[in-house]
Amino acid sequence: MKKLSIHFLLSTSIFLSLLVLSACSSAVESPPQSEQTAQESAPEAVEVPELATARVSAMLSEPGEAVVTGHNDLQYAVFEESGEGGLTEIGTLLAAQVTCGVFVAEKAAQELDMPLTGVTGTAAFDADTQQVEVFLDLPGADWEQVLDLANHFRQRCPIYTTLSEANSVDFTPGEQFAGESGDPAVVAAELFRFGGANVTANGTTFVMDSVPPLDGPNEELNPLDMMLGGLAACSAFTYGQAAPEAGVAITIEGDFDPSGVRVLDGPNPRIQNIRVLLQADQYDEQVAKQVEAEIKDQCHLYQMLEGTVHMSVSAEQG
Repeated sequence: MKKLSIHFLLSTSIFLSLLVLSACSSAVESPPQSEQTAQESAPEAVEVPELATARVSAMLSEPGEAVVTGHNDLQYAVFEESGEGGLTEIGTLLAAQVTCGVFVAEKAAQELDMPLTGVTGTAAFDADTQQVEVFLDLPGADWEQVLDLANHFRQRCPIYTTLSEANSVDFTPGEQFAGESGDPAVVAAELFRFGGANVTANGTTFVMDSVPPLDGPNEELNPLDMMLGGLAACSAFTYGQAAPEAGVAITIEGDFDPSGVRVLDGPNPRIQNIRVLLQADQYDEQVAKQVEAEIKDQCHLYQMLEGTVHMSVSAEQG
């Protein structure tokens, strides 16, 4: 009986050992995948676009007037009321939109070898619809070429693509503006050299430049300087009304994909994020929160873009 029990125990141990070895072998030696199958099963890498950041700042020079600083420390004045003459918050947006259209049309005509004899444009703000209306006159181009240039404008101008997503812009290609050019809510632009335009707004004339993605010189104020500058000025006016002695400085940043400006059918170059930073020498948290709410409620550009651009407002001690 003892021999039988020993044999039985040995047999059981051997059997269990074989089962364990078999299980380990199955776990380790899984069926090999072919190289092609492994590549197919690997998740595709998502290419994240490299965004560029445009930055402007603004400070009150006196009640109702703000000085905006764009790239290369270029400065211009924005007035709270149109009766002062010069640019208002809406005027800066119009200047940004019309020059962006003129510069894109100019570059696209060069790429397509179109014989334009000049490019002029007008942007107007319709207070009833709260829309920017854009008119581009493209002498030297036939109707088919006008439509081609209009397509470039609609895709490659970051100001237009941003406003378009917000349903805040209307574009009429190949026509001149028929309204009153002296209206404060109307801005006109005319090319006088490659990448340079004379801009007229509310009785003031100044020069704006095209940007590097369009081979522009970018030595003068550019469209993004203008677009973001209007919001910066409005933010400064709002803070100045709430706390006149606060000593406020505004910084605004906007992120966009410049590769979409360079080519047709590229990525959408719209402005994706806008950050508003309020800095006050005499900082009061309660006042700052009040101003943040008023900027969202009173500044035209903020209201236009809030639904389509990621907007943020923050405040801190200056």
